[in-house]
This record gives sequence, structure tokens and C-alpha cells, in this order.
Amino acid sequence: MSDPAPRPGHNGEARRASAWTSPRTCRVLAVVFALAALGSIVLVAVDLVVGRPATGDLFIAFLNGLAAVVLWRLGSEARRT
Repeated sequence: MSDPAPRPGHNGEARRASAWTSPRTCRVLAVVFALAALGSIVLVAVDLVVGRPATGDLFIAFLNGLAAVVLWRLGSEARRT
């Protein structure tokens, strides 16, 4: 199969937008991290019921929540531009 002739003004390489910077990808990842944060909060409640220290699960819940907020904001900013 032969390659198509290059168009004038183009170097022949296909240009694709990065999937990581798309608003949809950021929103999907934000939802995933938000669900992970909620799961960590459930683990905190279980830790409190069982009597274990919950500091590690609180830390993970904080990090997951922070990642969800950052990704949500990145998705909304990428949508505006």
C-alpha cells in the first residue's frame, strides 16, 4: 500500500491532540479520584469502628480529593480555551 502524497505546508506527520489534556479525560479522572476519596472515607469510618488509627486513610482521602479537585479544574479550564 502506498503512502499518500504529502500536502504542501505540512511535513507529512500526522498531528494529534494529546488525550491527557482533553477536558473529557480530566473529568473522567476527576470522577475516579473522587470515588477513591469516598472509598477512603469509608475506610476511615471502618477504622474508627474497629479502633485502628485512621491517619493513613485520612491522608490518602485528602490526596485523592486534592487530585480530583485539580483534575476537575484542569478539565474546566481546558474546555474554556
